[in-house]
Amino acid sequence: MKTAIIMITGFLILFMFISGVKAGDSTEPGQINEVELGAGEIYNVCKSGIVVCPAIVSLCDDANIVTLVNTPDGLGFKGVAPGTTLCSVGTTVGPRRLFRVTVH
Repeated sequence: MKTAIIMITGFLILFMFISGVKAGDSTEPGQINEVELGAGEIYNVCKSGIVVCPAIVSLCDDANIVTLVNTPDGLGFKGVAPGTTLCSVGTTVGPRRLFRVTVH
């Protein structure tokens, strides 16, 4: 039983490491990713390849400009009104990602 738990833990750590490397390939930590949307348009964060989903603890500075929505593929940003705001997305693996979202 103890051996099985150690093996499962090892596989989980390996999986998390591999996923973290994949997430780090698309952008450097701390880099701000630019996103442009129209009002009512949805940007699918999980399909972008910038974030390894599931996304957790996500927020935007101004909810009057962009709101967070659930899509069939995971987290999305929905443009609400013209303007620019910063959003951040945390995941279970890898660093938090920053987005500057501009709604036209």
